[in-house]
Amino acid sequence: MRSTLPFLLAVLCAVCFATPLEASVTEAPSTATLVTESSKSVIEVGLRYNGDRIDFSGTLAGTGADALIAKLTSPAETVKINLKGRVGPFWMNTRQYEVEKVPSMYQIQASAPLDELTTPELAEELQIGFETIKGLMKYHRVKGSDEGNDEETIFQGLMKIKVEAGLYSIDDTGRIEIKDGKQFDYYFDFPPDAKPGQYIVEYFLIKDKKLVGKASDTIQIKKVGMVAYIAKAAEESPIVYGICAVLIALGTGLLVGFIFKDSGH
Repeated sequence: MRSTLPFLLAVLCAVCFATPLEASVTEAPSTATLVTESSKSVIEVGLRYNGDRIDFSGTLAGTGADALIAKLTSPAETVKINLKGRVGPFWMNTRQYEVEKVPSMYQIQASAPLDELTTPELAEELQIGFETIKGLMKYHRVKGSDEGNDEETIFQGLMKIKVEAGLYSIDDTGRIEIKDGKQFDYYFDFPPDAKPGQYIVEYFLIKDKKLVGKASDTIQIKKVGMVAYIAKAAEESPIVYGICAVLIALGTGLLVGFIFKDSGH
């Protein structure tokens, strides 16, 4: 009896301590759930299109986050950039580059200044900030010779063009307002130069400069009506489209000249 007592005690201890351990291993970890909605998911570009706006709202309830970053991006594209240089007394295009992986649109909204919400490492991981775009761009010289700082010149020029067109922006001054610690609303502006295609809105849930969850929505911009018909004709029948464009221009000029033929100039 004495020889079996230690064995029974060992078995009893193993059962008692193994059960909680097994439960903690099989228990599903909690995940952050972000519930969002938008005023629309499709923007239609017609003859009267002059830009649009989409409102977003949602709740952080149950996520544990106390801050939010929203990023709007479009598929990357390849653009051609010409750089001018002096040739004798004249300024001419002396170098040309193809730049790959350039988002046609890039906008950031944040509930607080980005440097208060993220670390440099987290910003790099989430591709938050213009400098992260710079790191993704690929430069290929097509014509001319590099003068040493061409890549920086191209990047700064692209940023200026995109920002002035309303395509690139970073607003971390409070457009995203979190109410009662859980509800938020904000909006993204789509300028007239926003190209057709699928846009991605990514939400990053932040707490103590750490990512605690994320989610995403999609926005589609598409041409409709006469705009879509003209774009399709130009793509599928460029020669016919060009001839028609010339004939329309000539006809319009003749009509205007006939109407105002007795009006002096």
